[in-house]
This record gives sequence, structure tokens and C-alpha cells, in this order.
Amino acid sequence: MTKNELLKGSYLTDLQKLDGNTLRDFVDPQHKASQQELKTLLAIVKNRNLNPFTKEVYFIKYGSAPAQIVVSKEAIMKRAEENPNFDGFEAGIVIETKEGAIERLTGTIAPKSAKLRGGWCKVYRKDRSHAIEADANFEYYDKTNPKNVTPWEKMPALMIRKVAIVSAFREAFSESVGGLYTADEIRQETQAEMRKRRMREAERELLLTEMETKSRRKEYKEDSDEKQKQKEAEAVKFLETPVKEENLEW
Repeated sequence: MTKNELLKGSYLTDLQKLDGNTLRDFVDPQHKASQQELKTLLAIVKNRNLNPFTKEVYFIKYGSAPAQIVVSKEAIMKRAEENPNFDGFEAGIVIETKEGAIERLTGTIAPKSAKLRGGWCKVYRKDRSHAIEADANFEYYDKTNPKNVTPWEKMPALMIRKVAIVSAFREAFSESVGGLYTADEIRQETQAEMRKRRMREAERELLLTEMETKSRRKEYKEDSDEKQKQKEAEAVKFLETPVKEENLEW
């Protein structure tokens, strides 16, 4: 291996040596992302020491939609656990019983008659007198897809518990993982929602076009009316002006 090849691959062990072109070729080989989106990703990679090559951070780009930068749950937990003040955590799910009572359970196993309502997590720090807690509402994060068996459909309790854990860790260790989100936390548009959004955008563009056309017609009409009034005023002025008698020569 040549010296240049060694230098080129040094970013695998030292992310501070990673350059924008290498990052683009790995996360955006079709070059669909903007320079600003890639600069943001590169800044997050270097500032938070998140390795895209080991799946610690993901770059998601669909068509012309804004890019999403998400991290893995394991990367968030790893950085929190590296903090000397980390002192463990508890997590589980929130259920609604047949009688309508809301209960917290540790883990993900619940009675068959219970309704899954969310997830919860409690994180402990050695330098805090009280634990940091977080809840995650299942109704907001539910991403079941009738066409495909997704993790949210196959194991919803586990998924919502993961969301609660990440949320609590982010709040407890904001100095390490603040501002970082996992893919499970970012709500993706369904096909139906995307069609509705595009329909609304098309209707909005059509409305703006119609308003602009009406505005131009109004301006044209007002301009024409003003010119007509000026012509009429000039005609009246001409008719009312006395005719001067002049000596005519034959």
C-alpha cells in the first residue's frame, strides 16, 4: 500500500481527516444533496465524532426533499455511557388496562387485553439528585404500513421503548448527545400523506397563479379606464376652447 493510500484511508481511524468529497461519495453517490446539507453532515461527524462508515450516523436523502441526518440508538447510548456521571437507566412501556387505567411496565411484555399507549425511560446521573425521565406517545410514532411488515408493526412495544430511551438519554446527557435524533424518532411521510401534501402545494400554486392573473387584469383595466378618462377630458377641453378668428387668404 502506498503512502498516499495510507493517508487517504486515515479518516477511518481519525474522522478529523475526513474530507467532503470522500463523505459525499459514501453517503450520496448520486450527488443529489446540496453542498450545505453535506457540510452540515461533515460538521456533525467531526464535532460529535460520529462514524458514518460504521453506521453511527445516517444521511437520508429522497428526491428534492430536505436531507435528514439521524444517528443510531447505540451511538447515543455509547456516548452517554462514556460520561463519568452515567449511573444506569430503567425503561419500559406504558399501557392502558381493560378498565381504562394507565400503567407503566418494565420491559415490553404486557397483557393481551392491554392497549399500548407509549414508552418510558428513566436515566440516572451521579451528579443529579433526581432521575431524568421521558415518555413517548405511541400514537405519534406509530409507523405501521399496511403493505409492508415494518418493525413498528411487528414489535411496536420494543420500538416505542427505544424512542423513550433515546429521548431520556438525550435530555440527561445533552452535552454529549443533545440535538441528535434517531430514524425511529423522525416521522416519515406515508404515500398518502405525500400525495395530500403535493396536492395542497399544487392547489396553492394554482391559487397564486389565479390571484396574480386577476391582479394583472385589474391593473390593466384600471390603466385602460384611466387612459379613457384622459381622452374624454382632452376631448371636452378641446370642444370648450373658443375658436380664434383668423384672416383667411384666398
